[in-house]
Amino acid sequence: MADQRREESGREVARGPLRGLIRRIAGLYQDFGRERLPRLMLFVLSLILMGAGLVFLSELKANREMFTRYFDAFWWAVVTITTTGYGDRYPVTVMGRVFAIALMFLGVVSISILSGTIASIFVERKMREGKGLQDISLRGHTVICGWNRNAERILEGLLHVSQGRKVKVVLVNEMDAEEFQALAARLPDLDLRFVRGDFANEKVLKRACLNTAKSAILLSDDSGEKTLANADERTILAALAIKALNPDITTSAELLNPENEQHLIRANVEDILVSGEFNGFLLAFSTLSPAIPLLAKEMLSFASRKFIKQAPVPPPMVGKTFLELSEHFLKSGSGTLIGLLAEEKKISLGDILSEGSKAIDEFIRQKFAEAELDVFEGQKQQLKILLNPGAQYVVKATDSAFLIGAVE
Repeated sequence: MADQRREESGREVARGPLRGLIRRIAGLYQDFGRERLPRLMLFVLSLILMGAGLVFLSELKANREMFTRYFDAFWWAVVTITTTGYGDRYPVTVMGRVFAIALMFLGVVSISILSGTIASIFVERKMREGKGLQDISLRGHTVICGWNRNAERILEGLLHVSQGRKVKVVLVNEMDAEEFQALAARLPDLDLRFVRGDFANEKVLKRACLNTAKSAILLSDDSGEKTLANADERTILAALAIKALNPDITTSAELLNPENEQHLIRANVEDILVSGEFNGFLLAFSTLSPAIPLLAKEMLSFASRKFIKQAPVPPPMVGKTFLELSEHFLKSGSGTLIGLLAEEKKISLGDILSEGSKAIDEFIRQKFAEAELDVFEGQKQQLKILLNPGAQYVVKATDSAFLIGAVE
């Protein structure tokens, strides 16, 4: 059953780009239909076919060398109506030239209307996108739900850590279109998109293409006419909606009230930050050790040349001690090792059953195998921060390192 779910998930990922292409074509067709573009294109095609037929019949005897087939007349009509005018074929009879003059005048008008209509459709789509009313079609992007005074710093941070790579970000909130356009002008290096609406609404999240997003950030929202009074409630509802649409997405959330943290934990939100959580710590230590708040700012500031980063443990260092790993990073110039992120193994059925050949254990294994059931399938890996775990701590393959150093 687990394998079947993984196969279905793989097929779903494979169908993602095709679905996105179909959705874009369907949206474009709807816009074309709204402007009656198919009828206009049919009229232009009919005009070409009719003009080609009349000229072909008029030139059939007197100008046989230029219009030997109907396709020759069709080619001439297309070249004429688009004002290209190659001059390789042209009518010589009076009747043929009369039809040609009529086709030229009608062609100029119809092609002008056709090109103007197509241009207006794309201009309107661009305007709707700027106002947050257009559906987004992206993959592997970051969705930021909500907006407050700290949100622009997050965008600047994403731009800073991207190291020159183009970061795709979709904002979902109720800010004014003019405010978004000014924001996009201030951050031209970001691939910034906008969806206007309530981010707790699944329809709005689908417009942001959340089902193909890589990560989501939930902010305490005060955009539009909203206030921070009920910001946590909207954050919790949005987290539930996001995980329902995309269970594999990585989510981070900001809370105002620490009592609401338990709700986000139940919603499987990976990273939760309570606003002002560390203010008490920094202010208290500022009275005893004034340099500690300065140190924290230096490590957490994007303007700093050295700040905290996460790096994988090199394979040759697996099984070595924490001290040896620290020396390795110092010698390589990667940074100073301050701790590890330990990933604890999930519990499996074999961990709770004995290794012997007891009949009851064999019976349980057999029944689970027949049912293709993994009761621990939904269990997540447990992550644990090991800050300076000790010089003799043995580094595991599942560990990753926290360093203070420059971004490579």
